[in-house]
Amino acid sequence: MLRTFSTLLAIRTSSTANRLIFYAQKLPLIGGRIPGTLYSNLAGKKVISILATILTLLWGLLSKLAYTGLLVYLPAVGLSGLLSQEDQLQLFLHIFLLLSFGVAGITTATMLEPKREKFIAVKLMRMLPAVYMRTTLGYRYTTYLIFYIPALMIFLPLLGASFLQALTLAVSVTLWRVWCEYLHLKLFEKTGMVLIKNNLLVWLAIGLGYAAAYAPLVLDWTPNTGAVLFGLPTFLVISALGLVAAVLLNNYSNYRTVVEAATKRDDPLLDIGRMMTEAQKTAVRPKEMDDMQVAPQANMSQSREGYAYLNALFFSRHRSLITQPVYKRLAIIGGLGAVGAALAAMDSPYVAFLTSSLDKVLLYLAMVVNVLSVGERACRALFYNCDLSLMRYSFYRGAAHRHFRIRLFRIAGLNLAIAAAMGAALSLIAWAAGGVVVQELLLIWVSLAALSFFFSVHHLLMYYLLQPYSTELNMKNPFFFVVSMGVMLVCWVGVVVQPSSLSYAIAVLAVTAIYFVAALALVRRFGPRTFRVK
Repeated sequence: MLRTFSTLLAIRTSSTANRLIFYAQKLPLIGGRIPGTLYSNLAGKKVISILATILTLLWGLLSKLAYTGLLVYLPAVGLSGLLSQEDQLQLFLHIFLLLSFGVAGITTATMLEPKREKFIAVKLMRMLPAVYMRTTLGYRYTTYLIFYIPALMIFLPLLGASFLQALTLAVSVTLWRVWCEYLHLKLFEKTGMVLIKNNLLVWLAIGLGYAAAYAPLVLDWTPNTGAVLFGLPTFLVISALGLVAAVLLNNYSNYRTVVEAATKRDDPLLDIGRMMTEAQKTAVRPKEMDDMQVAPQANMSQSREGYAYLNALFFSRHRSLITQPVYKRLAIIGGLGAVGAALAAMDSPYVAFLTSSLDKVLLYLAMVVNVLSVGERACRALFYNCDLSLMRYSFYRGAAHRHFRIRLFRIAGLNLAIAAAMGAALSLIAWAAGGVVVQELLLIWVSLAALSFFFSVHHLLMYYLLQPYSTELNMKNPFFFVVSMGVMLVCWVGVVVQPSSLSYAIAVLAVTAIYFVAALALVRRFGPRTFRVK
């Protein structure tokens, strides 16, 4: 098993190292200094492999920290001025129970998930399926526990729990997931059904699970989940189930059928490549209704020329593809604003707290605007429907700074509409609650406008400088994910530091202005070399 683990680790690190070298060669400033011979340079490759391993481990740790902080801790403390620390802890455990034990247990199964590594290891390298699966499961849940321990030990003590309770919860969730792996295996063995591939059941579980997890945020109810998760009987039962499942999984003798079920869909030369490619392309394919609007829009654009005319045609030809996500976000924001206003009119204590703490709401806007921004979707549509062919021509890459500016203001207009809806919804709720603070609302509107423009610049700049998309629309550029994580961490700075509303708004405006000017200069300088097909 140790030899198998070493081989699998070598496959992962080699793949990650090759990807790092390839995309590092495309980076501005340093890319041209990285020789192609580095792929075959043993000493250099070892250094890159060590770096890749470190990045992989850091990514695993940061992803657990981000999940626990953003999806569990942040909602639990969002009502910190209204709930006691004990109630916040109960809310944290309630959300964690439903998301990590419930939803994740249904929607995730390592042994049955389609993965390219399975195809390489079992089909190409002829590893024994049983040895491969035992090694993979052992590595998966050992790192799962290791990454969860610091995440829970950071956030739970902030709510009054002990380090021992955090440790036992990390052990419980790990062993529960091992038990869920066994249940997925038995379901497949008895019925031939791969639950994680049943989109209807998976999305139903996600929708119901998240709705139940966050229900206490809008209801006057504090769950008593701590008594369940921190209770000794629960820990003993889950531990027993997990350990029994680990023994049964270790002794299971028909892993070949399991691996066949996964690799059959994961063969990169057969179904999975075609399926994923078609799914990605369908998402950015123009709609039929847009065909009827092309002629009128083309006539309206006759006064334009060059790249302005080209982009005017693109945005009219793909009108529904670009604007439908905006309409959906506007509808969701409008619905939430109406519900919030209704609750405020009924003197809901939760909404009253929200309107009396607009300065705290302001600090979380960056993360919300980042999630709601349509810049990344617009960039994918631009790549597949316009740039994929034109990037091959030097004249088009050389004019990157020109079409960058044109597209930036079109995308910024869409994001500004979403920001305006958010500002209107918050203003409506504050007005209905009778606690309108004009200065705070004005700062929120200003910050929303600046943040929407910032993320418009950011997504488009990452597209032009890092160009993360392959011809199958997969995002494989590791530096893209590193930068995205860095931006999310910067968004957290405001939450941790908690500056005044005026200081936060001024900082957002200054950073946006600097980023905009820097983006124009960077695209003009490096765009012709980085804006190309990978």
